[in-house]
Amino acid sequence: MPEQRNESLWQMTSTAQRTIQATTGEDMLIDALRGIKTKQELMLLQSRLTSNPANPPLFNWVCNLLIERRISRGLAARVLSQLHEDG
Repeated sequence: MPEQRNESLWQMTSTAQRTIQATTGEDMLIDALRGIKTKQELMLLQSRLTSNPANPPLFNWVCNLLIERRISRGLAARVLSQLHEDG
C-alpha cells in the first residue's frame, strides 16, 4: 500500500511540475509581449517561438491567454492586430 501512495504522490508532483513549468513559460511570454515596442520585435519573438515545434502558434497562444484573462484586452488587441497584418 505505501508503494501505491508514493506512486500517486510522484504523479501529483510530476503534474504540478508540468503545470508550474507551463505557467512559468506563459509568464515569460507575457513579459516578452509587454516589452515589445515594434512590429519587428514581435516578428522576432514569433520566429523564436516557432523554432520549437512544441509551442503553439503565437496567434493562438495570445488568444488563449486572453480567454484565460492572463493578459489585458489592450495588449492582446495590439499583438493580434500586428500578427493579423503580417498574415
